[in-house]
Amino acid sequence: MKKIFQTLLLLIIMSSPASSFDEERYTGGGQWPVSSSDDTFIHYQDQNQLTNKNEKDEIEGRFFYDQEDVTDDYQVHAIYILASDSKDKKYDTNGSIESIVIKGNEHLKKNIDQKQFRLDLTKDGNLDVSFLRVNKTRKEINRLENAAGYFTGMVILHGFNNPKKLYTIFYQDKYKWEWGQVGDALYDTPNGEVEVTAGVVYLGKKKASEAWVPHIHELFHALGFVQLCAPGAIIERNSRWGKNDHLNYKNDIMSDRGGDYLYIDKKRTEYFGHSNLNCELDLEKSAFMEPTEENFQLQPFSPTCKLTRWQPIYNHER
Repeated sequence: MKKIFQTLLLLIIMSSPASSFDEERYTGGGQWPVSSSDDTFIHYQDQNQLTNKNEKDEIEGRFFYDQEDVTDDYQVHAIYILASDSKDKKYDTNGSIESIVIKGNEHLKKNIDQKQFRLDLTKDGNLDVSFLRVNKTRKEINRLENAAGYFTGMVILHGFNNPKKLYTIFYQDKYKWEWGQVGDALYDTPNGEVEVTAGVVYLGKKKASEAWVPHIHELFHALGFVQLCAPGAIIERNSRWGKNDHLNYKNDIMSDRGGDYLYIDKKRTEYFGHSNLNCELDLEKSAFMEPTEENFQLQPFSPTCKLTRWQPIYNHER
């Protein structure tokens, strides 16, 4: 009986006029605050002015800033992060992070009609991976309630704030019990505040060779998926949103129910290539995917420029 009531309630909400829908209710909270007026802030166009504070981090093939782009299209940029006291495992220069990201794209192409993330590449065709050592120790990071938000705030301060880039962050060590999280920072700009989201992977949790799974999963979340209006989104009656941005069944990369497979919306009914009314956000149309659709979509922002997990009618103007 409860399931029937919850389903009816969802149908009523989805059939109501989109103009009266409160998108703000489905935004997050506790974003890491960061401001462009901060003394240490670097604009992405001035990032090459950054100076490295640790000589031991200066090794061949390592870059502390975003290298020159080969395209100005929307793209995913990788960042390798160490704590102030981390022992450097050199995952950025030994090919580990590039392997993770490429393996993730291979999985995408097999599952979603040859589409993949458009990656930020160097002129020689390799993955552009930037390096950042933050100012907190591993112990201090592990005590944070929102380590992913902290990392996102730190990359913004250090010049990784290009509005046409989605950042995938790889922290070398462990953070509590997590394998990956969405990083969220509230970025105060001269034009007002905007929420910035990123995918964060904790490489110390499992084998680096398996990290392509949270890499994809968290980037999907950073893009606003799974939208709570998707028919398979988990219902959590007593939670803040009343729902959960994961799927309520097994064998999908956006499920939290496990399974032997990692499909990407295999039936095209949830978040990729779907035809759901009053739930227009579609991963197939993401500007960060290639080939890119002509009517591409960016992240779903609420009127206050925060990522909303429930946007019935996609609004490109925000």
